[in-house]
Order: sequence, then C-alpha cells, then structure tokens
Amino acid sequence: MTVQPNSDSPMTRCPSLSSVSRRLVSFWGPGLLCAALVVSGCRHGAPKSAEVATPPPAPPPKAARLPKPVRLPEPRTVHLPLLADRITVDGRLDEPAWGKAARLDGFVQHDTLARSRVRTEVRAWYDNEALYLGWVCQDWDIQATLTARDSKFWEEEVVEFFVTAGALDEYFELQWNPLGGAFDAIIKNQLGPDGRSEKFDGDWSYTATGMKWAVKVDGTVQKSSDQDLRWTVEVRIPFADLKQPTPKAGHLWRANFYRFNRDTGRKPELLSWSPTVWPGFHQPTRFGQIIFSGHP
Repeated sequence: MTVQPNSDSPMTRCPSLSSVSRRLVSFWGPGLLCAALVVSGCRHGAPKSAEVATPPPAPPPKAARLPKPVRLPEPRTVHLPLLADRITVDGRLDEPAWGKAARLDGFVQHDTLARSRVRTEVRAWYDNEALYLGWVCQDWDIQATLTARDSKFWEEEVVEFFVTAGALDEYFELQWNPLGGAFDAIIKNQLGPDGRSEKFDGDWSYTATGMKWAVKVDGTVQKSSDQDLRWTVEVRIPFADLKQPTPKAGHLWRANFYRFNRDTGRKPELLSWSPTVWPGFHQPTRFGQIIFSGHP
C-alpha cells in the first residue's frame, strides 16, 4: 500500500526526504524514517537558506601611527687655543694669531640646514684676559645703513655672537654690522620643558665697556649696482665684560654664531654655525660648545 502524506505527515514536516527515502517509507514506515532524519538535523538535503552563517570575527583595530620623532643634530663643538700673541684690532686679521686660531665654518640656514649662498668663517682664540673673534663674510651685495649703538641691525646685514658660561636661560648677545655698528645686551630666556624658547626679554642697558672691534669692507656698502667681495670683523671681548674670570683648561661654554645675509631681490638668509632647527636664533638649548683648551 502506498502512503500519501498529508500536510501534517512526517514526510511533509521533513522536506529533506530523498526519492530513495520515499521508497523506503513503505518498508520502515514514515514515522521511523523521518524521525531518524530529524535527529540527524536533516543535514543531507537541507536547503542552503536554512543554514545560518557565523560572521568572521572583526579584525583588531589598527594601532594609531605616531609621527616619528625628529632627530635633532648634535650641537657643534670647537676647541679654542690659548695664545700669547698681541694684535691690533683693525679688522684686517693679518697677525700670526689668526693663522693659529680655531676656524668655524659650515654655516647653514639655521632651521632647515640648507646650504647658504655665501661662505662665512669665524676664527676664535683666547688669552688670559680676553676672547678674540674674527669674522670673514663673503658678500656680493653688502647692505647696511645703521650705525648707532644697539640699533636693530638684524633688519639689515649683521653677524651675531650669543654666549653663556652658565645656565642656558641667561646669555650675552653681541652684534656687529658692516658699518662698524655694535649691539650688546643680556638676554633672559624662558625655556619650555623640551628646551625650546617660549619667550625672552633683555637687559638692553647692558654695555660691554671693554670690548673693542673694527670692520674692514672689500666693496661698497649699500650699492647693489656693483659686486662686492667680503667684509671682515675683528673683535676683542674681555672676560670681565662677560662677567667671568679667565676660563681654566677644559672649561666648556655654550655659544652660537649667526649671520643675516641679504641680497637685493632675494630672500634673506638667516645662518648659524650650530643649527637651531627650532624657529629663531634665541634657542640656547641648541647652542654649540666652545671648549677652552688651555694650550696653543
């Protein structure tokens, strides 16, 4: 006898019965066969729509990329010879002492380290009474109009020397321009946790009373129609003006050497011996090191 399942029969409730299974119903009975298939989960013929896919686990969130820290170049270092030579401060740098002096060159753009258009060299030495600096500034277009003491020489062309024998938040600022003008002040600088300057002020009344300097120009100042060659500055700075005794052998001071170079129709160059990297010249944390050797 053939069984015709109704809507409530096990054969209807178990839609996965194959044609072979249907032929066995007559032998096993519909109830027994379908019950076995139900227990097995109707795996063999269940429609795909009945399967519930388990979503893959979400990937872990990517860690935020932190910017790589900027590696600052090490401050530059120079050893100064102790000499007993005598000189005449006339801007010529022609005495034997200047041939024995330490030479500081390689001036670059103070913040980007880009090469400069012109060459700058500083010669430096000391004796028991004073520090001596000689600047040689290659310059095709020498520009300057200011001469009064403590003028804003940085608005034209000028060379600058910042120096401290002690803490970095207080230092001397000295400047000289092609017309023989000079600037002197004591700067007090508020430094942030990372050593950057946050703000600074100065004792503008300070005067280096014993300082002597002279300038020699090879060219014509403030005349862009011709081509100049260079200007040189010769300076004697008594240690008394820096409020220090004669440095002992091995003593280390912090200092930097700067230059404003200007050419008509071109962007000004703000140059430094030891690159500041950070904005501006007043970054004492970036000063170089001058070491007093104690010998020639």
